[in-house]
Order: sequence, then structure tokens, then C-alpha cells
Amino acid sequence: MGIDKTALVTGGSSGIGLAVARRFAKAGVRTIIMGRSSSVIEIARSLSGEGCSVTGQVMELSDLPAVQSWLREVPQRWGHIDIVVNNAGIHPKRQGWKYLVEEVDFEQWHEVMNVNLTAPFMICAALLPAMKERGWGRVINIGSSGARNRPVAPSAHYVASKAGLAGLTRCIAEEGAGNGITANCVAPGPVTTRLTASSSPEAIAELTRSIPMGRYGTADEIAALVEFLASDQASFITGTVIDANGGSTMN
Repeated sequence: MGIDKTALVTGGSSGIGLAVARRFAKAGVRTIIMGRSSSVIEIARSLSGEGCSVTGQVMELSDLPAVQSWLREVPQRWGHIDIVVNNAGIHPKRQGWKYLVEEVDFEQWHEVMNVNLTAPFMICAALLPAMKERGWGRVINIGSSGARNRPVAPSAHYVASKAGLAGLTRCIAEEGAGNGITANCVAPGPVTTRLTASSSPEAIAELTRSIPMGRYGTADEIAALVEFLASDQASFITGTVIDANGGSTMN
């Protein structure tokens, strides 16, 4: 990575996304952080104030036409994007607990799928051709341990979207390998973020007991892995789903 690289990080205004954006920016990567709230503009300004090149982009990823319109502007506005981190994700809860399959309505199903899976697909589909032309690219998708093992806590629409993201990752890896592109999926276990804070105290305690390390992970621990996967040092790693869950699953 370096000053000749540009990264796009979705869900970059908090949690894992913000930790990733901070690492990229400090490594000299021109970074675009995308978020649904206007706070992403101020966050980007703050990071830029630390001597980094960071731009904020307000975007509601469930608004697919808006996403497509922005992607059409990328060549003129940014030139090229070399690193994509599809981090943004939503996981609606019912009073801090999961929705059962029969409790998920179609509107909520489609919103989760649009944000967690369809928008990442659109972003990759739009940016991959230019990566192939340049012979270098990195795609890192943020999945979930809930889509890797027994889904005790997460709801069906969240699990299905994250499982689909892992499959999309493998397709990108297969198709981009000959053009210097790697694609990998990071599957975090419970991490202390605004998203996990929406769980009930009882659900958090139950999950914590299931982790051999006895704690939630931190956003920066996941960001460190993402930074490595985006580097030249990880150029022989592609098509993988990497678990980072404190030992909850061991392969």
C-alpha cells in the first residue's frame, strides 16, 4: 500500500470500518469512507487533520439506484479505487434478540440483503474491471462468524446475507486471480461495536461465555487483519474466509 493507492471503506464512520480507515490513512492510502450519516464528513475531516488524505461520502446502501449513480461517477471523480472493504452491515434486533425465521418480514429481509450483500456486489462489479486493467486489486469483505457455524444469536436474514458474501468473495477471487486481484472474507466473532451494542445484556453475556478468550474482540484487532490482507505481503492469499473470533471456532 502507499500514496498511489485509493481505498473505499463502507460503514467507515464507526467500529471496524473506522478502525480500518484510520489504519489505511496512516499508511498513506487515499481513503474514502462511506457512511449513511452526515457524521462521516466530519470524521473524514478529523482524520485528514492528522495529515492523512480522507474523504467522507454519505450513502444509504439500501438505496441501490443511489449507489449505482455514485459508482458511475468514480472514474471522473477518483480515477481508480484499488482496495475495497465492504464492511457496512445491518442486523435488526427484536428487543435485543434475534428474529425467528417466521418473524422476518419481506421489507426487512430486502433491506438487510441490499445493504449486506447486493450493494457489495454492485460495488465490486463496478470497480473490478479497472482493477483488472491495472493488474492489482484487493477486495476484503467483512462477513460474520454467525454465517460460519451454529447461528445461535444472529437472525436468518443477517446469516444468509453474510453467507452470500463469502460466496461472492470466492467468485471474485477465482475471476481476479490472473489479474493480480485478491479477494478474502474476514469473519469476526463478537466485536465491541455500535452494532453489537444493540444486543441485550443477556445475549452479550451468553456470547461471551462461548468465547474461549472470555471477551469480545476489538475493532482494531479486526482492522489489523484487514490491513494485512490489503497489503502486498498478502498477495498469495485469496478466496479464503478467515475467522477472527477468540477461538469460538477452530479449524
